[in-house]
Amino acid sequence: MLTIGIVGGETHIGEVTALKGKALEIAGAAVRSDQVDWARQQFACPVYEDYTEMLAVGNLDCVAVANENDRKAEAVLTALQKGCDVIVDKPMAITLAEQEKIEAFLAAHSERRLLMLLTLRGRPLWAGLRDIVRDGSLGTPAFTHVRMAVRLKRDQRPPWFLDVRRSGGLFLDLLVHGLDQVEWITGRRIVAMTANTGNLGDPADTHLRDHAAVYCELDDGSSAVVEGQRMLPDTKGSDYRVTVAGTKGYADLMMADNRLVVTTPTDTDRTVTECPEPVSVVGDWLAGGELVGQAASLRANHLAIMATQAAAKQQRM
Repeated sequence: MLTIGIVGGETHIGEVTALKGKALEIAGAAVRSDQVDWARQQFACPVYEDYTEMLAVGNLDCVAVANENDRKAEAVLTALQKGCDVIVDKPMAITLAEQEKIEAFLAAHSERRLLMLLTLRGRPLWAGLRDIVRDGSLGTPAFTHVRMAVRLKRDQRPPWFLDVRRSGGLFLDLLVHGLDQVEWITGRRIVAMTANTGNLGDPADTHLRDHAAVYCELDDGSSAVVEGQRMLPDTKGSDYRVTVAGTKGYADLMMADNRLVVTTPTDTDRTVTECPEPVSVVGDWLAGGELVGQAASLRANHLAIMATQAAAKQQRM
């Protein structure tokens, strides 16, 4: 069993703490002052307000980073420098300079490992869609569309989360999953992007971004659109969808309905009933697996930064 320290207590830390007592022993946690009491109850370990104090105690095999997005890169790099492997919620960094520092350290210290929580790779429907595309059932993929829509939930979010200066915006905080899925599902690489983002729901909040979209050109001449928004009505929790159109058919994934439907020359709207079993990306990584390898983690974050820059500069990147 590995000893882990936790930095931050934001939403997706549960992907890590689910393995408490199975593959991980939580030795300490460092959270914001308003989260201290919650962390003591949730993690049942010593709690610090400064993660450097926790790291100074030592004896950690790994550090899980799930704090504010604009503070993640510093925590990731500090933990790596202290000799710990790192699991980080997305995004691992919100600027190219931050990402390059992390990449440079990992290149110089091959003994260290990093995982970003690209959790959709472990979900049955998404893995099932990938299997269908990769086995050639749809022919050659020509177009992929990923939609990721959620509610704004302003009253439930910490202030930093809806401030683009701190969160990095929708490409980094949400659509990073979709960009990763385009490459993971199709097996092709994104080579150029054109993007846009904005705020139509509450224009008075100049630091809010509530919608974003990126058009991607892939290395074989195919294309993809990854789009999303935080404007869903409260009557719906989330709406994630994927369409892959190929030369021999197409497939539609509808996560809210837990459905994967395929149309080919021999099938019309066939519902796929058998998909791979769910896999914890954290558990797989701890066991030495490559469901989400380090290269994939770095690649997905880099793509999200490039999409953010393409939207800011209104340039093809």
